[in-house]
Amino acid sequence: MSENPPAQPNTPRAYPVFPAPMAAPDVRERSSRLGSIALVIAVLAVAGASILSAVTAFPAAVGAMTDALALSPEGLENLSNAQLLGVLSPVRGLVLWAEIGFWAGTALGIWALVQGIVAIASRRGRGPGIAAVILAALGPVLFAVIVGVAVITGIGTGAA
Repeated sequence: MSENPPAQPNTPRAYPVFPAPMAAPDVRERSSRLGSIALVIAVLAVAGASILSAVTAFPAAVGAMTDALALSPEGLENLSNAQLLGVLSPVRGLVLWAEIGFWAGTALGIWALVQGIVAIASRRGRGPGIAAVILAALGPVLFAVIVGVAVITGIGTGAA
């Protein structure tokens, strides 16, 4: 019979000792609400601001053009700087609403952009977050086109 060697209590181990395993990460499904909320805010920023500003910019342009042509029927180039600024005085309430639409859209658009980026980075509504970022980034261009068309149409209507 073979005899086992006596156990030695303080011998080093032949394999490395690893720390105890860490707790498993939280595997709950993350909600996509963050990205969805960002998308709703982006749509509200672009659509709301564009509609409010376009609806008020059109009558403001009509009124300003009508007043300008009353001051100088031969053309706007004959008006002084003070007269040009005075043309906006009767429509200042409409101009104020168009400006409120612009600044509200800017604030909401920045909010949607930041929240969309956070949703993408934290994987909480990545698809809607990407859509929110794209819409918020394109929002100023869409706003400028829509309000620009409204102003040009208003100037044409006021001149006719």
